Amino acid sequence: MTKDTEIVSTEDTSFEWGSGKEADSIRTLSSQELSASFQEMLKGRNVENGVWVFGYGSLMWNPDFKYSEKTTGVVPGYHRRLCLKSTVYRGTQDYHGLVFGLDQGDSCQGMAFRIPQEYLVTELQKVWEREMFAETYIPTWVSVQTKQQSVDAITFVINPKHEHYVPDLALEEVAQRVVRAEGKCGSCHDYVLNTVKCLHQLGLRDPVLEQLLTLIEYPSIAENSK
Repeated sequence: MTKDTEIVSTEDTSFEWGSGKEADSIRTLSSQELSASFQEMLKGRNVENGVWVFGYGSLMWNPDFKYSEKTTGVVPGYHRRLCLKSTVYRGTQDYHGLVFGLDQGDSCQGMAFRIPQEYLVTELQKVWEREMFAETYIPTWVSVQTKQQSVDAITFVINPKHEHYVPDLALEEVAQRVVRAEGKCGSCHDYVLNTVKCLHQLGLRDPVLEQLLTLIEYPSIAENSK
């Protein structure tokens, strides 16, 4: 577990998540409603030592919020999947990309960040503006199994009732979207590649994502391995 002597943020926090006309076109919650949403999540919880947030996609390598501690861990019962249309961050309305959601079954390796109590309101607001402005996810408390202990954390599970949920795409179709799509935060390919690189740097693996990158970069090898 990594503890930092000062509050840190891994990126310049100049990007305004959930903002702009593209985001507004699919926005379903106002900033006030987002605030009420995370406040509801905290009800009945002891937040004296802060709150953990579990990231499994870009939150791992670009959390863009202040935290005081981080650790790798595994969440049982859910797996990482490119199952959510992205028409803002990694795609457009004309050609959507795909971003990760936590879907039912198996398990997921990722990174948990602890936001200290004094920063909960400001930093959870940032997280909610980023992840929840269109209600494509369901904020959920999960148990993260770390090497040292089990911690309760908030993470973002895919909303199976949302129109942008795409659960049954063939790997070849996923690869096509990943290669071509690009949005406000860059290309879908970079998004997937950065996630895999981050996992490797942390000593973690995601065989499905590695298979996807092989299909994209070495299609003949992927075809022969079937």
